[in-house]
Amino acid sequence: MSSFREVLTASDAELVKIFYKIAPSDESDFIKKINSTAAQIGLNHSQLVCALGFNTNIRDLTDILSVVGFSSYKLLTYRRNELFANDIYRHLDIDNIVDVYAEHIEDEDILATLRELLPARLGNIEALLADSPDPAALISYKMEVHSVYSGGVVTAELINQRLESPIGGIRVMIEEIQMIVESDLLPRSNMFFSEHLLPAEKRFLIENGDIDQSMIVNRLNNSEVSEDERQMLEDFVE
Repeated sequence: MSSFREVLTASDAELVKIFYKIAPSDESDFIKKINSTAAQIGLNHSQLVCALGFNTNIRDLTDILSVVGFSSYKLLTYRRNELFANDIYRHLDIDNIVDVYAEHIEDEDILATLRELLPARLGNIEALLADSPDPAALISYKMEVHSVYSGGVVTAELINQRLESPIGGIRVMIEEIQMIVESDLLPRSNMFFSEHLLPAEKRFLIENGDIDQSMIVNRLNNSEVSEDERQMLEDFVE
């Protein structure tokens, strides 16, 4: 039996060692074939596909791909991307997700893929939280977003997309503004003068020492500032 992380991080030699004892399935249905292989390893379908799919050493191991149920690496990536983008902590638990983001990813193709999949994946989770704010899902989501930042997957473009999307309440609940500041990818002044940050997020910027008095006064002189933000800013006027 092998863990998700073991398959995800295995060298080519270690992958061969994991899979050489697998009894090939004669199933014609590739889903059932993957399920058979996954069960022999001790993983579920999604765990096997994503752990193997995000392992950089699987690309040229065609014998293993065939045993698992794929005729090519490209087909594995298609299935991997579908599962990773749409699974919301059901078949891929939060530990699996954190393992994917765990370290700064050196492989440019995988890093680019994760960056491409993130908006859809996080958007699916945010839609679920908006409809049913399950506390366990929220905790997992916070851990995932933190891993995205700490793992170097997030980009300035993605942060701006998240700031412009209507998820301010969720950002506040997971304290994402602190993650954004720590990433050092966006100028603090730009965020402070943005119309998209909530007053609570701007309060964090001020209390964190990123905003000076002149900037607060400047912002207060903007007649378009909401009443909630204005009241918050006035707390900091000397």
